[in-house]
Amino acid sequence: MISIHFEKAHDCHQLFQQLQGYLTKYAELGLKGGIEAGGDETLYVNYENQYVNFYDSFQPLLASIFTDYVISTKEEEWLLDIIENMFYFTDEEEKEQIVAIARSILEGDLEDMPSLSMFTNRREYIYQAFSKHIEENMTFYYDPFLTFRLREYGELLIDCVELAIDEYMMEQEYQSMVETLRQFIHSRIPKRGVIYAVYDERFHFYDEHFRLISTDEIVYDLKEELVFEHGLSVEEMVISPLVSMLPETVKVFTNDEEHGVILTLQAIFQERLKVFPLKDSPHQHREE
Repeated sequence: MISIHFEKAHDCHQLFQQLQGYLTKYAELGLKGGIEAGGDETLYVNYENQYVNFYDSFQPLLASIFTDYVISTKEEEWLLDIIENMFYFTDEEEKEQIVAIARSILEGDLEDMPSLSMFTNRREYIYQAFSKHIEENMTFYYDPFLTFRLREYGELLIDCVELAIDEYMMEQEYQSMVETLRQFIHSRIPKRGVIYAVYDERFHFYDEHFRLISTDEIVYDLKEELVFEHGLSVEEMVISPLVSMLPETVKVFTNDEEHGVILTLQAIFQERLKVFPLKDSPHQHREE
């Protein structure tokens, strides 16, 4: 028999319901066991199948149930605690956004980030910790276990929060940049009627007569205070040169509407920018 002790009655009640549900569900498959509540803070779990080894059936089930419960009830609380007490964030909106990013990292929902397998496998860290310490006949103290036996998982959450904060700060800088450039084009009189931007592996700009805008012209119009693409040559820059030319309308021709630069241009120019298929560009028709 396993005696499981809790410091919080809520945890005891919730896990009692879950364990009882699983025992009922798997009873018809031969999983024999029983569970009793000893007051509000203790559960007694008994495995009764003498033909199937405890460590091949019942222990993995218990470890899995505890793992899912920790993730669903503790993970967000611990992430928030790390954000507040290790990184000293106090603004409620900032904390919420960082927690949301951290949860996305843990769930593997951020496809544009580097390899996150160490985070998406965090369930295995918790499961293995429970699996190593749950014995067939023992007294198990749930809350001290969380404090002292999940340190590896706790360190993983700290790393995750650091990554989430970096991502949050980059997003804030990005939004600030977009707003600065948006305000620039809205506060000034357009210098050109239309600029055509053609993206086919790289960007090229054309004027209203569909004449290629030269690098010298781009440099002449370029506003140094708008340049944020540090480390790139003028030929490689797209956003700050286009904004500096102050077009009234931008027509983009591309087969990749979801390209990051194009999405940023849409955020800056808003209704002044339209996207068309690459095949519709005057440049393509000229080549034909």
